[in-house]
Amino acid sequence: MTTFGERFRKLRRDANITQNQIAEYLGIQGAAIGKWETVRNAYPNVDTLIKVADYFHVSTDYLLRGIQTVPVSEGNLTNSTLNGSVVQNNMQSNVSGGIIVNSQVFSKETIKIAQIYDKSENLRGKNELLTLAFKLEDEFSSEKSS
Repeated sequence: MTTFGERFRKLRRDANITQNQIAEYLGIQGAAIGKWETVRNAYPNVDTLIKVADYFHVSTDYLLRGIQTVPVSEGNLTNSTLNGSVVQNNMQSNVSGGIIVNSQVFSKETIKIAQIYDKSENLRGKNELLTLAFKLEDEFSSEKSS
C-alpha cells in the first residue's frame, strides 16, 4: 500500500518539479515537503492539501487514500466521464485502488474495459465483452462466498 508521501513524491517527480518549487507555490517551507515524502504519518494541513490536489489535478481522496473520486451527473458513466481528464490522469498515475463513481469502487481494469466498450463500434464485440464481464462477476461472487 502506498502512502501519502509516496503518492505525493510520484506526482511531484512526474511533473518534474523540485521540492523547493512546490514548496514555494504552496507558500510553505521546503523542509515540510521532505518530511511529507519521508515520514510515514506526515501530512499537510487541509488548506494545503487542497492546494496540492488542485496543483496536480487529483482529488484529496487520491492523495490520502490512493483512490481517485470521479463525480458523475445523474449516476451514469458516460463517454465523456470515461475518457475525461480525471479518469485519464488516474489511469496514468497507476492508482492502485481504482476510482470511485457515485460511491461504487471501480478498479483500473474495470475502467479500461468500460473504455474499450465505449469505443467499440461492433455490436457483437460489445455483447461478447458484456458476457465476459458477467461471467467474471459470477466467478468472483462465488469465490468470495466460499
